[in-house]
Amino acid sequence: MLSIHIITHTRRIENDDVKNKTYKVTTPQTEQIFKDEWQTLQTHTFKLECKRIDIEVVIPEIHDPANIAIDGYLIVPEFLIPRRPYPIYVYLYAIVTYCLNPLMGQREAAKRTRGRFGLKTFSHTTLGRAMKKLEKLINKYEEEPEEKQVLVSESEAADEKFPSVGQTKGRRKTVAGYLMKAAGGDTSLTEEAGQQRERPDYRKPPYMGAFIDACHNIVGYTFLNYHRLLL
Repeated sequence: MLSIHIITHTRRIENDDVKNKTYKVTTPQTEQIFKDEWQTLQTHTFKLECKRIDIEVVIPEIHDPANIAIDGYLIVPEFLIPRRPYPIYVYLYAIVTYCLNPLMGQREAAKRTRGRFGLKTFSHTTLGRAMKKLEKLINKYEEEPEEKQVLVSESEAADEKFPSVGQTKGRRKTVAGYLMKAAGGDTSLTEEAGQQRERPDYRKPPYMGAFIDACHNIVGYTFLNYHRLLL
């Protein structure tokens, strides 16, 4: 059995969360309401790396004793990908940078992502895995034709040869098109991809700005339409 995810758009990581190094989705008052209504409440803790700041995100899982077909309902903030080390903004920045710069390789896109968010270890292989997962979602729910070949990251193809621009052009266009649609045509995606900007500062929370808002819109669009997490 699996838990059903519920996305919450309550708030984002704020200065107090950074100071205390803990982000809690619920307050004691809402936890009591869950206990009164659902009888059973558990919490799960995930760690997010935000430059040199590790923040523990505490999320609730509520259980319905009347429904034994599922483990529970896991309430997840929009910026979190459970069991992934970075906020959603990092992955989307890397994907957007890669997809909207057709001559750029995954290594360069990962390098720019590390610089923009002040990270040490975000790699091109991480970008490649995120791309494949997002493309799989698009092929399944957006009725895009399945490619004959599975999306291959540059590192996985290194022993043979790197994918050419022609091999990745269609996939980049498909992924970029979905993200632009999910963001409501927000131009901040193309603005971020087109230049290495210093402002707003994404090297540590709180994350703010038009691109961050667009990321939340993409996550919300995906969940509302397909009832699943983006990545």
